[in-house]
Amino acid sequence: MSTTKFTLAGGIAALALLAAGTASAQSAPLNYQQHLTCSAMFFAFSKLQSDPEDVSALEAATGVMLNRAQALPAARGLSEDQVIEAAVAEAIQIMERVDAQSGMNAKQQVIYSWGPGLDRCLEAVLAEE
Repeated sequence: MSTTKFTLAGGIAALALLAAGTASAQSAPLNYQQHLTCSAMFFAFSKLQSDPEDVSALEAATGVMLNRAQALPAARGLSEDQVIEAAVAEAIQIMERVDAQSGMNAKQQVIYSWGPGLDRCLEAVLAEE
C-alpha cells in the first residue's frame, strides 16, 4: 500500500494547473458572505495543519478572501473590523464543529464541505477577481 502525502501547497498548485486548462465560466463569482466563509474555512483548516508551507498558504488565502470581501459592495458601510469579526465568528462555528469530530479525516471533512466547499474556495482564491 502506498501513501501519498497531500499538502495544501501542492493541492493549490494542482488546482492552478487544472484551472489553467479548463474554462471557469461554470463558477459564478463568490458573494460577500461566501468570501467570508472561505476566509473562515482557510483559517480553520490552517489550525489542522502541521506543515509550515501549508499553514503559510492558508494564512495567505485567508487574507486574500478577507480583502476581497471588504472590496465588495455588500461591505460598504462596514469597517474592516466588522468584516473581520464576521469571518472570525464563522471560523469559531467551523472550529466548534471540527472539535466535535474524533478523527482527523472527520475534522477535515467538516471544512471540505462547509459553505461553498473547499474546492470552490480554492478555485476562487486562485482566480483574479
